[in-house]
Amino acid sequence: MVVVGFALFNTFMNLGPNSTTFTLPAEVFPSEMRAAGHGFATRCGKLGAALGTFLFPVLLARLGESLLLYGVAVTSALGFLVTYLFRIEPRGRSLQELSGLDAAALAPRIAPP
Repeated sequence: MVVVGFALFNTFMNLGPNSTTFTLPAEVFPSEMRAAGHGFATRCGKLGAALGTFLFPVLLARLGESLLLYGVAVTSALGFLVTYLFRIEPRGRSLQELSGLDAAALAPRIAPP
């Protein structure tokens, strides 16, 4: 049961936060600042992990289990919504096309095709 639980945890971590932190910056930042974009995304992810580790017990004691878990769910849903609404769809375009001068002309796609 522990192995299955760990496998599920690892699968969902690699499908969500890791792909957002490592895959998305490679596709949306221009090549001149791609490393800085990766650094920024990684820094934000690590900061969130550190703050969550230290603040979770404090918030658990103050808010209670149910309210804290609802807050985590709402925060996750907002993160998904922001990522979905402000994404740049790179499908069918080369990284050179996305990172050239035309990258400023790309508008975030609000609705799916």
